[in-house]
Amino acid sequence: MRMDNRTKNGFIQSIMVLAKGSIISQLIVVLTAPIITRLFTPNDIGMYTYILSVFFIFMPIINGRYDMSIVTEKKFLNVIALIKLSLYICAIASLVISIGLYFYFEQKFFNSKESFYMSIYLFLLLFSGGVINILNSYNNRHREYKLISSVIVFRSLAQNIGAVFLGIVKLDLLGLLISYLAGQFLGIKKQSIHLKTHLKDILKVPKSQLLWVSKVHYRQPYYSVPAIFLNNFSFFSITFFLGSLYGMAQVGFYSISIRILGLPLSVISGNVSKVFFESAAREYEEEGNFFKSFKKATIFLVLIAIPMMIIMYTVIPKLTILIFGENWGESGVYIKALALMYSIRFIVSTLTPGLIVAQKQKIELYLQILFAVSSIFTYFIAKTCSLDIMKYLSMLNISFSLVYVIYYFVILKYSKKVKKS
Repeated sequence: MRMDNRTKNGFIQSIMVLAKGSIISQLIVVLTAPIITRLFTPNDIGMYTYILSVFFIFMPIINGRYDMSIVTEKKFLNVIALIKLSLYICAIASLVISIGLYFYFEQKFFNSKESFYMSIYLFLLLFSGGVINILNSYNNRHREYKLISSVIVFRSLAQNIGAVFLGIVKLDLLGLLISYLAGQFLGIKKQSIHLKTHLKDILKVPKSQLLWVSKVHYRQPYYSVPAIFLNNFSFFSITFFLGSLYGMAQVGFYSISIRILGLPLSVISGNVSKVFFESAAREYEEEGNFFKSFKKATIFLVLIAIPMMIIMYTVIPKLTILIFGENWGESGVYIKALALMYSIRFIVSTLTPGLIVAQKQKIELYLQILFAVSSIFTYFIAKTCSLDIMKYLSMLNISFSLVYVIYYFVILKYSKKVKKS
């Protein structure tokens, strides 16, 4: 079936199915956040954000990015091999990273016993994240968007209601960590219902087949892994830099601001990205380029991004104290400072799978280096010049916005290029 013959509303319908789950899950976040900010201190939420930032840096690359190839691979036998390969890499990487984090936490925050428990916690978090990556790609390949949507709601409910309950019983930071981990594991069984029928096939995949698919999709670990790592480092290193420059309480305020700024990314951008990835991959296979999918997604995103930025800049900062409590007014100031960058990010981050479709992961790597350089450069300027936090955030806002604009035009360029036969 050619792209021209596909139902015009198919793209939007797929987005709406995914968005429905994300909207409900984020509604849960919005409703519970005012309770959570009153049950936990800025320092608790700051440390919780700090620990999860470590997880978020590694989670998208924990499978060597071979999980992304599950969506685009044409032959089902190769898909099965990619699943097994992704699981192997996930288990090994989770173990190695958690061991490394044990020594990091021992030097930075905790004693040996606490660091040991924290490393076990992060191993479970990383491994579950890797399994979820695989299942998301498999479900996306089969357009099981209703399933993905329902699981998103289920996890959000467990994580946020769990945090409220454990906050009431005064578990503090431990309560936040336990509730998040429990939410990760819940839903895995439901997501794997379809894949379970192929469990024997996965176990039977020989090493020779694993080696073959790893070579065919070598661009994923070779280019996409460092690119995504740099991208995540660029954003989540801000948490580390804020902690170093201004303290954990400021990290807590910042975490609430990015939670609000990130709502459109969670509700809309992430879901549009899944649909765009699948649509662009099919269009590229059938027509040799993916400009139609790119154009359709861009128009959809811009129409949302403009009013979103206006609301984030003018309305939301004024509501912060009312929603989260008197102690959290500073978060509203941070929202205003970062509104432009998050609006541009909302558009561009959705379209980044286009470089995977065009097999330009090397270009993606170069672009992500720009983000990492911007983050590190801004930190050293702030540290050297003793900048206050608002000047630091303003510099981040401008530098990251410029890199995202460059990123967009690079994806646009490759969306028009015809695939070589």
